Formats: sequence, structure tokens, C-alpha cells
Amino acid sequence: MPIRKFACSSLIVLAVACASQLPNLAAADTTVQISDAVAKPEQVYLSPAHFDSTRFLAPPPDAQATQREIEEMLVLQQNRTPQQVMQTIADIRQSVLMFADVMGPQFTSANLPATIKLFDKLYHTQSAINKQAKEKWKRVRPPLADKRLTPSTFYKSYSYPSGHATYAYLAGIVLADLMPQMRKQIYDRAYAFGENRVIGGVHYPSDVEAGRRLASMIAVLIQQNPDFQRDAAAARVELSALYKS
Repeated sequence: MPIRKFACSSLIVLAVACASQLPNLAAADTTVQISDAVAKPEQVYLSPAHFDSTRFLAPPPDAQATQREIEEMLVLQQNRTPQQVMQTIADIRQSVLMFADVMGPQFTSANLPATIKLFDKLYHTQSAINKQAKEKWKRVRPPLADKRLTPSTFYKSYSYPSGHATYAYLAGIVLADLMPQMRKQIYDRAYAFGENRVIGGVHYPSDVEAGRRLASMIAVLIQQNPDFQRDAAAARVELSALYKS
């Protein structure tokens, strides 16, 4: 059973609502503390010190809903192919280069240093924000909740929201904006990346859905950051030169 897709309009409304609240969040100092080292300001486009994402994410599903998700995942596990398992393992890497299979063989770090710099910083940004919800709700991973699940990979960190799905969808949003002529292919790849987290047995469907919502929030909130604007402009020039017709 595929993961449910969100309506694009609901994501936009949610993200715009977050953007309107950002000044109040900074003043209220409502940041959820995280256990890992906090990213340095120069490593992120949006600091967790200025934005508490847990105010805009629903809590993880309750035990009854979680059990339904586990049953859904068991069906996926029973029906997944060896090729799907291999793809879930390949998608462990959190890099914009995950889009090379739709962007073409020229989409490499050697050809795109400015683009890599932008998306590396996007990774650190989502990771810092993502940890807020993980640490607040401490949802255990599906294989720890039900031993019948055999994941293709295993993580001991908390499950909600999915950091991989957050990064994939955030990267997809930004890359599609830089390369609008390939928007559909990019979004399809970003969506599949999240699905693979469920097929691989490492995340609940709701973890992935929450990651996509979080990615949409971050994508809106960073638009006014001068560092992001500068880095995105440099990546746009680089991509345009590489993909010129």
C-alpha cells in the first residue's frame, strides 16, 4: 500500500502559517532542546533557536493507529522485491546526488560545487530542526515496536519525523525551483525516496508524512534568508550553465 500523498495546497497553507509566526517564536524562546550538538549558525539557513517546529507538527499517532501502520508495513515487507530492498539501501545516503537518476549523468559533485554547497547546508538545516520533534516525542522505530518487521537497514535514533524524508522533500522543493523544467521528475524522486523508508521497514508512513510537512515549512521559512538567496542564486547559475539547451 503506497504512502498517502498530501494535497499541495495544505502544505502551502501550513508553511505560510509558520512563516507568519516566526518573529513571535524567536521572542518566545520556545525551542525544544536536542541532545546532539547543535549546528553552528553558519551551517544552517534556519536556526532551531529561532523556530520550534513542534508547534506546527501534530504528535505521532496513538498506539491504535501505530498498530495499523505496522500491519500496513508488514504487507509491504511481504510483497517487496529484492530490487526494492536494494533501492532502500541505496537511499540511505542523504545527498542531492540522489537525484542523479533523474537529472542525468552530468549531475555530479565535480560539475556542481556551488549546488553541493547549497544542499549540504540544507541537510544541516533540516537535521537541526528535525531533531526537535524526535527529542520531544521520542517515537521508537518500527522494528523496535514489532519484531516481525525486518528492516533493510537499522537505526536506533527516534522515528518521528523521518529525517531522510524531510531532507529528500526539502531538497526536491529547492531543486525543482532551480530546475522548473524537471519539476515532475524531481518531485517524483523525492516522493519515492520517502516511500522507500517505509518499504525498508525503518519508518512508519506517518513519519514520512510529517517529514514532508516539515520540509515544506523549512522551504518557505528560508526564502528570506540572505545566505540562502545568495547560495541558491549561485546554484541556479551553475545548473543553468550545465543544462543549457
